Amino acid sequence: MSERTSFVATVRDDLAATMPSDAIRSWRFWLQVVGKLLLNPRVRAVVAFRIGHQLSEWRLTPLALLLRARSLRNAGVEIHPYATVGPGLLLVHSSGVVIGPGVAIGNWCRIHQGATIGEPARSGATNWEAPTIGDHVMIGAHAVILGAVTIGDHAVIAANAVVTQDVSAHAVVGGVPARELRKISPHRDFEPVVASLPAE
Repeated sequence: MSERTSFVATVRDDLAATMPSDAIRSWRFWLQVVGKLLLNPRVRAVVAFRIGHQLSEWRLTPLALLLRARSLRNAGVEIHPYATVGPGLLLVHSSGVVIGPGVAIGNWCRIHQGATIGEPARSGATNWEAPTIGDHVMIGAHAVILGAVTIGDHAVIAANAVVTQDVSAHAVVGGVPARELRKISPHRDFEPVVASLPAE
C-alpha cells in the first residue's frame, strides 16, 4: 500500500476507477462525477465510507456508523468506518458487500457483489485480526476472506472462493477452501492514467 493521500485525491481516484480512461482525460470527467453521485448508489456508498472513515478518525464514531447504516439501506453495502482502504476502490456491484473493522485494503482494488472481507480470527483473549489486501486485487462475486490472512498485490480471488490462508502476489485462487490455480502477468492492473486526471 502506498503512502497516505489527501481525502480529496482519494475520492477523486475512487470516482476515476468507475470510468473509462478516455473520460478521465476529458472535460466529461466532472460531468460524469455529478451523474454518478446523484444516480449510482455504489459510488455514493464509497464516498460515504470515505466520509465515515474521516469522521471516525476525528472520534465522531456515531456519525460514521450512521453513514454506514445509510449505505447498507440504500446500496446494500456495509463498509465499517474502522476499515482502511486505499484510493481507487471500485465496487463493481455493491449489493451484499461486507468489509469489517480492521480490514486493510490497498490501492485500486475491485470488489464484486456479495464479497465478505474481515470475519476476524481471535488471537488471544481480546485481540482480533482481520485480512490485509494488497494493491490491484480483484475479489470475485460472493468470495469470502476470513481471518488474519494477507492477499498479495495483483491477486485474483475467484467467485465463491473461501480464503483462509495467505495468497501470494499475482496468484489466481479459487475453491472451498481456496487454492492457487495459476499465476497471472505482473503487469495486469486496474489503475487508470492518473497523470491524466484533472487537477484538484
